[in-house]
Amino acid sequence: MTVIASENELAKSPQKIPLRLVLVVPFVLQIFLAVGLTGWLSLRNGKTAVNNVTTQLRTEVVARINQQLNTYLETPHLVNAISVDAIGRFGLWNPDNMGYMRSYFYWQLQQFPTVSYISFGGERKEYAGAGYKDDGSVVIEITDRSTNFLNTIVTVDREGNPTQFKETHPDYDPRIRPWYKAAKVAGKPQWNKIYQYFIQPSLGISASQPVYDRNGAFRGVVSTDLFLSKIGDFLQSLKIGKSGKTFIIERSGLLVASSTAEKPFINSKNRQKTQRLKAIESSIPLIKGTAQHLIERFGNFTEIDSNQQLDFMLDGQQEFVQVSPFQDGRGLDWLIVVVVPEADFMEEINANTRSTILLCILALLLATFLGILASRWITHPIFRLSKASRAIASGQLDQKVEVNGIDELGILAQSFNQMAQQLRESFAALEKTNLELENRVEERTIELKEAKVAADTANQAKSQFLANMSHELRTPLNGILGYAQIMERDKTTTPKQKDAIQIIHQCGSHLLTLINDILDISKIEASKMDLYSSAFNFPSFLMGVVEMCRIRAEQKEITFSYQVLNQLPNAVNADEKRLRQVLINLLGNAIKFTEKGGVIFKVGVIGEGEDSDQSPLTKIRFHIQDTGVGMAPEQLEKIFLPFEQVGNSEQKSEGTGLGLAIAQKIVQMMGGEIKVESIVGQGSIFYVDLELTHSSEYIEYSSRDASINLTGFKGNKNKILLVDDRFENRGFLINLLEPLGFQIMEACDGKEGLDKAAEFKPDLIITDLVMPVMDGFEMSRRLRKSPEFKDVILIASSASVFNFDRQNSHEAGCNEFLAKPIQVEELLEVLKIYLQIEWIYDQPADWANQQVGFTNILNTQSVELVIPPSTELVALFNAARIGDIEVVEQEANRLKQIDGNYLPFANKILQFANNFEEKELLAFMKAHFGK
Repeated sequence: MTVIASENELAKSPQKIPLRLVLVVPFVLQIFLAVGLTGWLSLRNGKTAVNNVTTQLRTEVVARINQQLNTYLETPHLVNAISVDAIGRFGLWNPDNMGYMRSYFYWQLQQFPTVSYISFGGERKEYAGAGYKDDGSVVIEITDRSTNFLNTIVTVDREGNPTQFKETHPDYDPRIRPWYKAAKVAGKPQWNKIYQYFIQPSLGISASQPVYDRNGAFRGVVSTDLFLSKIGDFLQSLKIGKSGKTFIIERSGLLVASSTAEKPFINSKNRQKTQRLKAIESSIPLIKGTAQHLIERFGNFTEIDSNQQLDFMLDGQQEFVQVSPFQDGRGLDWLIVVVVPEADFMEEINANTRSTILLCILALLLATFLGILASRWITHPIFRLSKASRAIASGQLDQKVEVNGIDELGILAQSFNQMAQQLRESFAALEKTNLELENRVEERTIELKEAKVAADTANQAKSQFLANMSHELRTPLNGILGYAQIMERDKTTTPKQKDAIQIIHQCGSHLLTLINDILDISKIEASKMDLYSSAFNFPSFLMGVVEMCRIRAEQKEITFSYQVLNQLPNAVNADEKRLRQVLINLLGNAIKFTEKGGVIFKVGVIGEGEDSDQSPLTKIRFHIQDTGVGMAPEQLEKIFLPFEQVGNSEQKSEGTGLGLAIAQKIVQMMGGEIKVESIVGQGSIFYVDLELTHSSEYIEYSSRDASINLTGFKGNKNKILLVDDRFENRGFLINLLEPLGFQIMEACDGKEGLDKAAEFKPDLIITDLVMPVMDGFEMSRRLRKSPEFKDVILIASSASVFNFDRQNSHEAGCNEFLAKPIQVEELLEVLKIYLQIEWIYDQPADWANQQVGFTNILNTQSVELVIPPSTELVALFNAARIGDIEVVEQEANRLKQIDGNYLPFANKILQFANNFEEKELLAFMKAHFGK
């Protein structure tokens, strides 16, 4: 049959770009980009030109100001030098008559028009001077005996003759003026600070030079002044663009002069007192803004030590600045600042930019119009081709298209017509082929149905056979294993009978395992294996697995170590049976393939989270490590396949090769993963990571340890306070200690523990560390501060085994630290030491034998160990109890040096320490301490 795409299917295809846009938009964009790029380059080049022009302008203005200042400021020192020479040469100095010196100064004033004032002050208060007032008039001053040493000021005519008395200043003393004192102290020519004239409200700067007689005696100071206003007049004469400004400031920020009409000082109300003006306080916005920017940029003006060309924004306009230090070597240290607004040069450039934008718009409109015309001419015949193609797609294969005008489109139309003809021929052949395929598929379907019926019948027969076989074998095994377990607990059986019963139990368990493996692999192949989750006590579950596997390890005379790395959940929801099956299978393989060394089983939490129902999830890792035969890389690729085994022929005969395949499938069904690492001859490590859901149900902890036959103790201290927020933790200790004769008091948190301690007066307190209301650390600290309980025995018990928690508990005042889950033997040993009691056993000899059996890690060798005396083992025993491996190694090496007979004993200790076998080390020390 013919398969044609429907119009709905075509409509659902991704949206395409119209051809008109493809033709018009690139053309328009090219025009727009070309014109826009031209305008942008023009604007950028214009700004570059502006920057170059402003740079040249600022540099030229600064150079002119420097030249003018050097010339202008050199004159006062020249005048001073001439005056000092004239005073010495012509004897102008006479304290009683300063008229000659005054006339000489007036003559000098006429020779140097840039000087505003020339004066001399002597040590006897004598004074003579001549200079210009702000209004341009000339005055002369004199202080000598003729004026009774009163400062007298008169005006003079063009010849220098007095014409009118002006005023007197009785308080004027040149010896206390800054210019006089500074020159006297310096002993050389120098500039003085800018100051206010004594006789008029204006600012000036003076150059002073000390005067000495021929004998080197100090006579006075010659001073030549300049009005700052003349520097300002020069700056105003400079042309800096349309609105550019220049100003000179001291390093303190005070204005010296500027190119504006603003005076660099502020007059008081009586115009007799002036105050210097800071640049940042100027009323000229450009000067004020420039000064503020320089402070923001450099911190203060003293940091500017070289020419700086800068730019900044002021009121939205860009300003170009050049700062140049000016120093003359005689004490002047000014800054010359030139500011040029960018706007002075950008008017024409902005006009060109506007013209460019207008041209862009016109070119865009023209390009768009031409593009639309060209696109219509090209797309019209293409639309006819598109219409014909849609007709073909709808099943109308008798389509033919004629295109005139554009040669390329004509060729496209001819190719389209040929394609339509080929499609008509192809669909006809396809319909014929489809009929033949339908007939073949129908025949093959009938054959597959018959094969499926046969396979289902075979699977059903296999399942029925396995079910019958399982039933027939489990029925007698139920009796065999049941009675075997009963007889194992019968104390009247002889050792020989116990061995026979144990063999019956092991053989029956092995047979049951084989049956279960075969049924499980059958369910896996049929995809019928299901998991049945239920809540169970997780620590109790793990202890059951450990006890079963430890027996097998002891029978092979290898070590078995079980380690809980951190706090485990009390109860979880999972398929307990399947999880036990996985762990026993992996641990059993580790024991089976290990002939020497041992097996380490570690369990710990490696993550927390929530499932889809927001129930808390805990990711737990089961770590199983052995020192067995190991596996090669090619063997690792096959160990999880059914009926695959590794090892020698004897080890292969012990199983079916299904265990790991089943274990992997169960772990995957539980949402976890199983990984393996192995080295031939060194051993293997299996990792099982599972996410288990917490259970809120209370599951009682059941201990299967019945090997210790304690009945009581001898001693007077028997009152114990248990502080723990978990009822099951307290209940475990109560059930353990109360039958032995201890009086027990409980508390749920640290605060309640303090209250119960005051009431109960315990001999020993066992406390958890992490509890609500008040934790164990705080309770311990408060007890140690109390005079009544500062010596009470405190035992910290925590699920955390990190060293910092152990250290923190000791710092809080605890005597001992026990890691959870608490080992009964370790707890009893701590109670014996701290309460100074003696245990009473029902069968002491049997108990001692059981202890030796439980700590089979001693691996007794033919070499007889020489045990050092107890006095030499105290530090070693204490270090073993707290797990301080470093101290253990130090003590073992010390024993080697004391006596060569202790060498085997010390080497055994170092072997435990190097392998971090803390529990085995402690058991070894307990067995030999005190012998």
